[in-house]
Amino acid sequence: MQGNPSAPANRSVAQANGGHETDDRLAYSVTEAAERLGVGPMTLYREIAEGKLPAIRIRDRVLVPKVVLEGLVEEAISRAVGIESPTSRGGSDAA
Repeated sequence: MQGNPSAPANRSVAQANGGHETDDRLAYSVTEAAERLGVGPMTLYREIAEGKLPAIRIRDRVLVPKVVLEGLVEEAISRAVGIESPTSRGGSDAA
C-alpha cells in the first residue's frame, strides 16, 4: 500500500506523520523551531539576537539545534514544578 497517491513525493517522514518524534534532524530553521514551540519566528530571532537562545549560523541560514529546544522545554517544566534543572543557574554546585 503506497499511502496517499496525491501527496507530494518529496515530503519527509516527519511531515507525513504530522512532525511528531520521527524527525531525526539535528537542527531546525527558526520558522520550524517557532512552529514546534508555538511562538512566532520573530520571538525566536529576538532571543537569538540577545544571546538567550543558542543558534547555528551557516552562511545566511540560522538553525536552532534540536537539543536547545528540548532543553528549553525541560527547563520550563522544571521551573513550573519547582525542580532546578542541571542547566539552570549555570549548572554549577560550587558554593
